Parts: sequence; structure tokens; C-alpha cells
Amino acid sequence: MRYLNMKVLLGACLAMLAKESSAAELLQFYPACDYGVVDTIKVSGRLRFSTGSTNAESLAKTRSEVIQDILDIAKKRGVDGVILTKKSVVLDSLASESRVVRNRVTFTAQLVNNCATGAALSSKATPYDASGLRKFALSIESKIRAKKQHTITYQINTDKLPLPPIESFSIDFEQGVFGLRLQSTYDEAVALFGSPAGVYVLDNDLLLVSYGRDLWLTFFNDKLVSVTNRNVWFSNELLSMLDFDARFEKQEWRILNKVSYDMPMLDVEKAINTQQNSTHTAVLKHASQTISIEGIAKSVERNRQPDYLASFYSVSHRDFEPSRLDVAHNTHIADSLSRYINGDLELVDVDTLKSLAIGEVASDKDTNLLIMDNHLVVEVTGSTVNRVYLLDSVFRQDKLTINSSWQFGAFKQGQSMAAVKKLLEDDLFSFDDMIEVSDDRFNQEFFFVDYEDELQLSSSEVTFY
Repeated sequence: MRYLNMKVLLGACLAMLAKESSAAELLQFYPACDYGVVDTIKVSGRLRFSTGSTNAESLAKTRSEVIQDILDIAKKRGVDGVILTKKSVVLDSLASESRVVRNRVTFTAQLVNNCATGAALSSKATPYDASGLRKFALSIESKIRAKKQHTITYQINTDKLPLPPIESFSIDFEQGVFGLRLQSTYDEAVALFGSPAGVYVLDNDLLLVSYGRDLWLTFFNDKLVSVTNRNVWFSNELLSMLDFDARFEKQEWRILNKVSYDMPMLDVEKAINTQQNSTHTAVLKHASQTISIEGIAKSVERNRQPDYLASFYSVSHRDFEPSRLDVAHNTHIADSLSRYINGDLELVDVDTLKSLAIGEVASDKDTNLLIMDNHLVVEVTGSTVNRVYLLDSVFRQDKLTINSSWQFGAFKQGQSMAAVKKLLEDDLFSFDDMIEVSDDRFNQEFFFVDYEDELQLSSSEVTFY
């Protein structure tokens, strides 16, 4: 009996040693059980901006170092896994002398034990991936954590409620744009302009807010870093689907009480004593702020130099340069919608769609558009899914690191018209560069473009009955 007890004790010790020596796993999904939280820890790392590295690269390096520190702690504690629950990025003004000292990246993490060795994980994803980036999604009740440690909730103007009038269309370095200064918070923007028409999570700490098609606010870590009347993120294909905001559509802005819309750029130069550059843009700088005025040729006549008129403005933090976007395909939703069309699955509900969307915006058809990825857009009204768009691209090409083709069931962007017809067999209507197919539940249209003497599938639209 004594030998048996020693054997059990030895086995337990070996198991404990093995557990302590094995690396803890950074969990991407929650355990599928009532798992145990051993401890909650908070670990910070100093953010150093290295010479020759972009801000994004420096942030990525610091995130990686902090996550490794957390995993090292987890290994010493002998736990099964780590769940990253919160992240805070503190960035002082990029012009501040204390920038290197005070800038930090902090993660809050749960040290957890699964219910049993090798136990299954659930389908519920944890908040952050292995790189420390949020698996970003947007819904009506989504929340983001601001630098000042208060929680803000963002909602679009779904009910088309009356919006407050704009008291001033003045733009300058002191009052900002229409009374909204740089470094303002999202809450302050909503208090001034009302609920926006659209909100888009471009990256973990980068939020884009739109009021119609003519006012775009960019927030980094819940601080306003850019305001412009020009769409710089989205393709014209998506832009044509968005609603207008009459308050900003008339372009009544006035910069420094000297420059207004449609003013000849030659007059702009004289008014602000600044020459336009080769792109017909006049740039003014003050402290950490930059105001840019861009001229556009409104008409071009043969054998005559075009006249450039002031058309677009931007007010931004001098050092703010957003990196290109990495937009993953939402294959789960695309697969679910295509399987519904094939009769293999129930139609996905709107709440699920909203929980996975990266953007929501009011369209020009009294409905809302849920942006799921760079191609997939779902039109909804209340709890009803009306239409699915498979666009050539949601974002502008120069804003993406890579633009992969969309796939919807057996159909893929770039397929020839002949290949699509073969998949649809005989149940279709074809006309020039379009194919249409329908049954009692839906109607689907396929649109083709001429590429290298062949019609190739570019976009598609599915309407549900």
C-alpha cells in the first residue's frame, strides 16, 4: 500500500512538472465548458519608435513582446492557456518630447485552465488574435475602450432622426472643423453632429465615422486625428450606395475665413499666402496640425489650361499616417448565405450578421448596409435580410495590403461567363454582360466585365423574397 501511494505521488509530481515545463497556449477560442480562471494579470511594455521602422511596425513589435511576457508568466504559473481580454495603447502627442517615455502598450489577460487535458474549445472566438489585434467586429451594441478609461458606445442614425443644425461652417486651427477640434473624442463628435450615418472599424484602434458622403472623421485610440470632406477609404462602387447628409452636401465650409468651395486655386494662393504644389494642393501647418486644400479641374477644354477650383479640404494631425488595411474574408457568412440559397441552411439572422460586421452605414434606400469584408455587403431592414452584394471591392485598392477575390458557394470572382453558365445549367436568363437566376426564395444577378477578350465575373447581387 505504501508503494502504491508513492507511485501515485510520483505520478502527480511528474504531471505537475510536465505542466510547468510546457508552454501555455494563447487561446483563440474559449473552452467549451465552465473553465477555471486562475488569475487575471495586466502587463505593459514601453512603446519605442525605432529609426527606420513605421509606427505600425513599432506597435506590432511591442505587442509581440508584451504577449510573450504574458505567456512566460503563464508558463511559470503552470496554467493551460491565456485569454487576452483587454488592450490599451497610450500615445502622447507625436510631437511630445516625452513620447518615448510615456507611450505604452498594455494587455489584460486571464490565466485559465481547461476542464480536462485536450478538452474541446467552443466556437466562440476570444477578443484578440495571436498578434494582439482585435478580431474586430461591429454591432449596434459594440463598445470600444477609450484612453481615459471610459466606455463609449457607437450607434448609427438607424431611424433617420432629425440631426442638429451646424452652427458654424468655419475651419481653422483653433476651433477645428465646424467646432470640432482635433483630439476630440467620439462622444464629443456625436454631441456636436448627432448620431453618424456610418461607423467602420478599420483596424483595432482606428475608427472611421461618416456623416453622409461629405464628412469623414477618423479616430485613433478614440482621439480625432483627421477630418475631411473627401472619401479616401471606399470604392466608388460602395460610395454610390450611401445616403447623403444635407448639412454637409452643400459644401458651405470656409477655411480661415478666406477660402471657400469652388474658389480658384490661384486666388487661394493669394488669400493664404501659400503656393499650391504639383498636385494642386495648398498646405498650411501650425504646431501639430495640417490643413490641406485641394483643387480639382471642373472642366477641361482642348488647347486650354484647366482651371483648378478648391474642392476638398482636410484637417489632420501632422504625423498621422494610417497603414494599409488587412481585411480578412468573412467566409463563414458567405458560406451560410450561399448554403441558404442552395436550400441547405436557414437564413442567418440579422443579430448574427451585426456581431460579425466591420461596418454599418445608412444606405440611400432607407435601409442599412452591413459591411462584412472587402467584398460582402448585406442590406437589412430591422430584422430582415433584404439583399446581399458581392462587390468588386468595398475599399479603394490603394488602401489594402492585398485584395483577394470573393467566393460565394461554387461561384468565384474572375470566373468566365461560360463557367458560370455551366454551374447554373439551364435555369438562367442571360443578356450581354449579365446572368440572372431565380426561384421562389431569391433572385441572383451575376455581372461581368470584359478582361483580355473574355467576360469575367466581377460582382453579384442576391435579392431575397
